[in-house]
Amino acid sequence: MSSEGKVLVVDDEPNIAEVVRLYLEHSNYEPILLPRGQEVLRTIIEEKPNLVLLDIMLPDISGYELCEMIRKMEAPFHQTPIIFLTAKGESIDKLRGFNLGVDDYLVKPFDPNELIARIKAVLRRTVQVPTDLSASQSSSRKILEIGNIVIDLDQYRVTVGGKRIDLTPKEIELLHFLTSHPSRVFTREDLLGYVWNFDFTGGTRTVDAHVKNLRKKLGQHDTWNIQTLWGIGYSFEVVQHV
Repeated sequence: MSSEGKVLVVDDEPNIAEVVRLYLEHSNYEPILLPRGQEVLRTIIEEKPNLVLLDIMLPDISGYELCEMIRKMEAPFHQTPIIFLTAKGESIDKLRGFNLGVDDYLVKPFDPNELIARIKAVLRRTVQVPTDLSASQSSSRKILEIGNIVIDLDQYRVTVGGKRIDLTPKEIELLHFLTSHPSRVFTREDLLGYVWNFDFTGGTRTVDAHVKNLRKKLGQHDTWNIQTLWGIGYSFEVVQHV
């Protein structure tokens, strides 16, 4: 039976790492275990894991710092999916993680079966287009082109006016989802469900942060914009010039 992929597990707690290893192997994943963060970047380059499972409180470097370093790696390594598995369960900790570009967040103690389910969900999202509200809609395409913006989910690549824009995987997924439904208004809770597949107290702030980052990186354009509907949410608007 072929492997479902490699998962790099970065955790200094031997008991937890062993449980994760056993469940990963049972689910046909290849675990790579590291007790410290100093070898993470090298291991990503050498082993090319499909996903990184990352603790925040490591003995040599924090998971936050590692996440930021991974997101600054050269392509395609900077797009490696990351799940935080940590005892830090406050909303502010989760918000910080999502703002740094993690794809999911699971708090210890955890159900190993839930962990495997989240790993599968994240890996599914990184290779497939977010599910449309209607299967008949053309937004199931992996490449969208509106005006001067092109979003390619096959390569996780966004260009504006032919220029590559450096976005995190989650920013690309959010942008693709919004552009797939032009003029459709989504609440922050909607976007958490469709794009993050996740919810937590205060979680809507991570949507605001990602939209803010998208606007900053994409800049202003005459033909389209991400519109804020105060008290409601966001929509992708195509400007019609008379």
